[in-house]
Amino acid sequence: MKHLVFFAIALLCTLPAHAAEKLKATYGLYTGGVRMIGVDAVFDTRPDTYGVSVSARTLGVFSKLLPWWGDFDTSGVNPGYQPARHDYTVSWMGRVDKATFTYDPPGTFREMVQTRNGETRTNPVGPDIAAGTRDLLSTMMVALRRQQDTGSCGGDVLTFDNARSFIVRFKDAGDGAMNNDRLSAYTGPARACTIEIIPQKGKWPKKPRGWLKIQEQAKAGGKLPTLWLASPGAGMPVIPVRVDIHTKYGDVIAHLTAVQ
Repeated sequence: MKHLVFFAIALLCTLPAHAAEKLKATYGLYTGGVRMIGVDAVFDTRPDTYGVSVSARTLGVFSKLLPWWGDFDTSGVNPGYQPARHDYTVSWMGRVDKATFTYDPPGTFREMVQTRNGETRTNPVGPDIAAGTRDLLSTMMVALRRQQDTGSCGGDVLTFDNARSFIVRFKDAGDGAMNNDRLSAYTGPARACTIEIIPQKGKWPKKPRGWLKIQEQAKAGGKLPTLWLASPGAGMPVIPVRVDIHTKYGDVIAHLTAVQ
């Protein structure tokens, strides 16, 4: 559950390089037509810097059954979306985990300070695992820049979460249309971008677990997780307007519900 939630949120919380300096967006993650998670995001993208701040949490009955919330922040320099610092705080079933990634110079991983189960450690998995990587939010920003510049999100980006490195492989998947005006603030044409995680360094389970298990289920059904990109209004940049994640238990869909 927590792997699915975090990755879906990371897919949403991105903007292309040529966005207005600040933009606020609200998203909702739905399962079975019921809103499960709310996401509030603020993006600040400038010619020489960028920043993303995201707050997300389970809603309604889900906040009782699956109590989860997370705050995520990334800042860095442009061009190239080179991270300088990434922070997150995540609470799952009452347990709070924190981490700070620092990059010095920007784009070059220096260290991670992580707090788990009340214990704070520096580089508990070794800095070599994170060498040459970006945080996940910066990775998504790179893909959106490609879409903005070339019309295609396609390409690989080496990424680090907090224990492992992996390639995020983006592939252009053609045109589509958003038509759910009951749940979404956007209807109209959109461009699809599939996403696949390819393990690299660190300890990976022999059998797929977490996001990899979900990904394998999606691949078996011929439906890799898909990010839908479009401009939600006149004069607005291209942003994520929907995410589709297919599992054997059903689909999880994230909609853009408001933007300003």
